[in-house]
Amino acid sequence: MGSLLELQEMLMERDDRIKQLEAVVRVRDNEIMELKSQLDKFQSVIPYATVAAGVSKVRARKTRAQGISAEPQSLKTAQELMKLSQTTFPVISKDLRSKDLLRQAILENDFLKNLEIGQVKEIVESMYSVTYEEGSLIIKEGDIGSMLYIMEEGRVEVSKEGKVLCYMSPGKVFGELAILYNCKRTATIKAATSCKLYAIDRKCFQTIMMRTCLIRQAEYTNFLKSVPTFQSLQEETLIKIADVLEETYYTQGDYIIRQGARGDTFFIISKGRVRVTMKSPGTLEEKYIRNLEKGEFFGEKALQGEDIRTANIIADDPDGVTCLVIDRDSFKQLIGNLEEIKQYYGPDISRRKMNEEFSSVELADLRKIATLGVGGFGRVELVQIAGDSSRSFALKQMKKSQIVETRQQQHIMSEKDIMLEANCDFIVKLFKTFKDRKYLYMLMESCLGGELWTILRRQERHQRRGLGFGCLLR
Repeated sequence: MGSLLELQEMLMERDDRIKQLEAVVRVRDNEIMELKSQLDKFQSVIPYATVAAGVSKVRARKTRAQGISAEPQSLKTAQELMKLSQTTFPVISKDLRSKDLLRQAILENDFLKNLEIGQVKEIVESMYSVTYEEGSLIIKEGDIGSMLYIMEEGRVEVSKEGKVLCYMSPGKVFGELAILYNCKRTATIKAATSCKLYAIDRKCFQTIMMRTCLIRQAEYTNFLKSVPTFQSLQEETLIKIADVLEETYYTQGDYIIRQGARGDTFFIISKGRVRVTMKSPGTLEEKYIRNLEKGEFFGEKALQGEDIRTANIIADDPDGVTCLVIDRDSFKQLIGNLEEIKQYYGPDISRRKMNEEFSSVELADLRKIATLGVGGFGRVELVQIAGDSSRSFALKQMKKSQIVETRQQQHIMSEKDIMLEANCDFIVKLFKTFKDRKYLYMLMESCLGGELWTILRRQERHQRRGLGFGCLLR
C-alpha cells in the first residue's frame, strides 16, 4: 500500500513538473515569435545589410539625440513642413496613467528610444485615442501606412503571409516604420480583443522633429554669434557649424578642461555654470578666477592651433552642466583654407579608373549565382560577369513602380551619385547602374562577412551579460 502511495505521489510530481515545463515552453515560444516580428521590422529598414558595410564610431561625448525620417522631401513638402513647424498641434487631454504608458512605450522602442525628452513629451501630447472592436483590421500587410500606434488596452494579433507571429499587449508600439519611412506594411495586425490605441500620423511626427531642430539650430546659431571668433562668419556658415555642435553633459565637480593638458575642442555653455581656476607655478593650490554662465564660452584658442590649456574649467552646478562642443577638425573642414578643401575633396583618379573598367559591362553580361537578401524595396543577387569567374558582385534590384509609389526617386538618385564617387574601404563601392522596363539595378561590391545589424544585436546581448566586445570577437 505504501509503495502505491509513493508511486502516486511521484506521478503527481511528474505531472506538475510537465505542466511547469510546458508553461516555460509557451513563454519561450511567445518570445521567439516576438523576436521574429522584430527581426522582420529591422530587415525592412535595413534591406540590404547583407551587402553593406559600415563603421560604428564610439564617441565619448553625448551627441544630440534625434528622430530622422529617411524619406526625402520635395521642395513643396519641405516648405509645407516649415510652415507647419511654426504652428502647434492641439494637446489631446489624457490622464497621468495614459501619459506614463505612452512615454514608457516610446522610450522602450528600438527606433524611438533616442528621441529627446522634449520631443517625446510633444509626441505624447499630440497622440489621439482610437478604438477597434474584436476582429477589426488595424494594419494590412502590403498597404502603404502613415500611422504609428501605441496600445493602451486590449490585445492584438500580428501575422505575416497568413501565419500568426505573436500577440501584443498594452504598452507596445507598432506601425512605427510608417512615420520613419514611406514603405509598405510588413505585417497584418488585427484586434484579438476590443482595443484602445493611441495614434499619431507621419506629418505630425515630422513636424515635431523639424520644429525641434529649427528651434535648436536658431539657439545654437545665436550662441555662435556671441563668440568673437565666429562674428565675422556668414549666417550660412554659422548654421553649418551649429549643425555639427555636439551636446556634452557634466556632473557637478567634473573637470571639463585641466590646466596644462592638450586639447582641440571649443565649448559653449548651453545650461548650467562652470568655475574657472588656475594653478600658480610651483604650487598645488588652485586659485579661483571667475564663473561662466549659460551663453558664455571657453577653449576658443584650441580652434586656432594653441592646444595647451591655460586654466581649469570645472562644472559648478548642482543640476550639472551641458556644453555645446566642436573640435578643431570639424571647424577647419567647415571654414578652413579653401585650397586645402579643394585638394582634399579633389577628383579621385583611382575611382575614375575603377568606373572606366566597368563602362562596357551590360546587364546581359551578368550571371546570377545566389540570392543574398530580400527587403522592403527589392532584392540583392550575388552575380559574376560572364567570362570572369574570379570575382563576384552584388546586384541590387529595385522595382520602378514601387520607387515611384513610395516617392523614393530623389533618394535613389542621391544614393547612386554618392556611391559612384565614394572610394573608402568602409563604404560599399558602386561600379555601374542599369535599368530595364520594370527594374533599376546597381552593380556593387559584394561584402560577404555577414549582416552588421546581427553583429550589433549580438554585441548588445553579450554586453548585457557582462561581456565586452573583445569576448564576442574571440
